[in-house]
Amino acid sequence: MYAVLKRPTIVALLLIVIVGMVACAAPTTAPAPEETSPPAEEVKGRIAVILTGPYDDNSWNNAGYDAVQALKAEGYDAVFSESVSDADVERVLRTYADQGYEVIVGHSFSYQDAVFAVAEDYPNINFAWAGGINRTAENVADYDQPFYEAAYAVGILAGYLSKSGKLGALYGFDIPVCHSMGEALLLGAQTVNENATIIQTAVGDWVDVAKAKEAALAQADAGVDYWIECGEGPALGAIEAAKEAGGYVTGYVGDMTENGPDVVLVSIYWNLVPLFKQMIEDTHNGTFANKYYRFGVAEGAMQLIFNDELLAQIPNGEEAKAAAEETLAKIAAGEIEVPFIPEAQQ
Repeated sequence: MYAVLKRPTIVALLLIVIVGMVACAAPTTAPAPEETSPPAEEVKGRIAVILTGPYDDNSWNNAGYDAVQALKAEGYDAVFSESVSDADVERVLRTYADQGYEVIVGHSFSYQDAVFAVAEDYPNINFAWAGGINRTAENVADYDQPFYEAAYAVGILAGYLSKSGKLGALYGFDIPVCHSMGEALLLGAQTVNENATIIQTAVGDWVDVAKAKEAALAQADAGVDYWIECGEGPALGAIEAAKEAGGYVTGYVGDMTENGPDVVLVSIYWNLVPLFKQMIEDTHNGTFANKYYRFGVAEGAMQLIFNDELLAQIPNGEEAKAAAEETLAKIAAGEIEVPFIPEAQQ
């Protein structure tokens, strides 16, 4: 009698416990699809962006994330995945393709092989990758990274504020996108200080901060007191070296002020919104095939974000900022054409 009376109670209690466990295990941070995307009839376009690292790195990945958020606010169905390894990116690309995204961006040079492989299997979907080498296909676009244009204006700033006149450039690898930044920095600085020189070092890694810091400290021992960098690891390494050895640093394609408020004078900011919008527009117009996109200063893609608080503490800081801003405006207007120097000159 006792067992018969208690069995329903026990079953009910077990159900309560199971339901509670399921509720605790259910994701609470992932919003439902209808909460992240406008109604289908109102969507301006659908784009997915795949990032190599965390979205809030104040650098390369943050630029991609910022663009996604801006597009969402304008009525696009824009989504992203962060910290996707090279080994896993093909799976993520296929997932977005199966979900019907019309433009899928692999925002890394290292995603090259996966992007081209997946694109062959989805000929009706457009893909893009951050190659900067003009490798394209019928449904694969490449996009340039003319950071060197903004780097020339940064060179004006460096020319004013470097005490030694010795500049440093740290690259993950000495590829044209990177090398051209250091050369442009030097040319800009030499318009202010004709005796300015530069030491360029390829770290051999995009993300190794410790290795980059060591390379930056070696440059500091040679007199370098202003750095520009290509790659997040080199940027973070230079920031740490500047904190230790003195000098100033350029933030890399994102506002890196908070990473070193006492050493980051200015950041080159990569505004990807106009680029991604053009990809979607070309997809809708049927003009996407074999596109090599180039969005620079004139298109509003390359911008400067100044650390005004730090500049105000430096003699000639405000004057240097004004000169750099004037130079950037002249580049945008076509009054200054910055030379593209992709490799060491013989």
